[in-house]
Amino acid sequence: MLPDVKIKLKEIMERKKVADILKSDIERYALVGFDTPELTEKNQELETVVKDLMSRVSELEDLGLRIRDIDTGLVDFPAMRFGTTVFLCWRYGESAIEYWHASNEGFNGRKSLNAQIISP
Repeated sequence: MLPDVKIKLKEIMERKKVADILKSDIERYALVGFDTPELTEKNQELETVVKDLMSRVSELEDLGLRIRDIDTGLVDFPAMRFGTTVFLCWRYGESAIEYWHASNEGFNGRKSLNAQIISP
């Protein structure tokens, strides 16, 4: 599943960058108070990009995973550990899923899966 997630997440991250640039451009127009055809066009383009972005996020989340941070590519995969729901934690750029954390912890609470093999 991870190879497909990597490809789709990269696309999501790229679309988010486009949305951020458009948002920044729109904010600059708002600062000077002009309503121009370019501003209308950028607003429409941003709306299209955001819809596409949300559709791509939903597609991944429909697989059961949770995107925690688009900018860093942080994704959690729900799993069970001794009867408790935990999250296998992966960040874009990592070669494999090597960390996990409890449901009440976040990225800072990540623990190595390899360490868990030695001591539960």
